[in-house]
Amino acid sequence: MKNKFLSLSIIFATSLTACTNPPVDCNAFSSEDNSDYVLPYQAGESYKVLVSTGHYSEKNHGVGLYAIDFVMPIGTKIVAARNGEVVSLREIYQDDNGEDLKENYIFIRHDDGTIARYFHLTSQGALVNVGDKVKAGEVIGLSGNTGQSGGPHLHFDVQKCGPNLPPRYNALPCGQTIPITFKNTTPHTCGLSQGENYLALKD
Repeated sequence: MKNKFLSLSIIFATSLTACTNPPVDCNAFSSEDNSDYVLPYQAGESYKVLVSTGHYSEKNHGVGLYAIDFVMPIGTKIVAARNGEVVSLREIYQDDNGEDLKENYIFIRHDDGTIARYFHLTSQGALVNVGDKVKAGEVIGLSGNTGQSGGPHLHFDVQKCGPNLPPRYNALPCGQTIPITFKNTTPHTCGLSQGENYLALKD
């Protein structure tokens, strides 16, 4: 328990370092009723948002402003947040490696060209293949703790276009994350709130 608390404290401290009064425009978020997205985990499960808008950094032009970190145990089933096609994945790294750019992931392109990114997956944690078409709510992988991570969690975001592959994850213009709301949970008119738990309801 002590180690878990320490890990979560490290993630939280990192988020505070990155965040410098991020310019969040609540009007940029669509209503949940009009959202194409479900939470990236199975219905009936609830996870805490550890970071929301806390990835913002002026030095990289705020590309991570709308990225979200969900605290969850290694091996948690991750689902596609929206219909799309798997365009890139990686599953070769071991959990707890602690190395930047050595994280496992799945990238899914949506029909409008945006790219959903699911980071820090466990070793051999991809349950889909490149080229697969997936539906929102379909299990695609298993969460983990690979790469530069202070503890087991899922980093989820949606970029404007791409995919931006490592080491150019944040290259503009495609790297800019976009505001997301989820249709299968409690109302969140200005995005998910840091420190809150969100239950995934059956869509």
